[in-house]
Amino acid sequence: MSKVVTLRKSGNSLILTAPAELKDHIGRQYTVAQRSDGSIVYQPVTKQNIFDDPDWLQYDYQQDMRADPELQSLDPVGKERLEE
Repeated sequence: MSKVVTLRKSGNSLILTAPAELKDHIGRQYTVAQRSDGSIVYQPVTKQNIFDDPDWLQYDYQQDMRADPELQSLDPVGKERLEE
């Protein structure tokens, strides 16, 4: 499918109209990128499960818990020490 559309301004936004043949995709989100040659590419946003990422499969939660000082146990300093 190849159609010619015109870039228009509406308020603070720029608009490229989509052909009516795309009506089945109403509501779908797209990322937009402009290439160095001036072409504009729209790609559908896919919902990605972050835990399918190989970096997350190797992630060591316990190491993070040990390394982050804000996640360490605190020694009570006052009346919060209720049991001994």
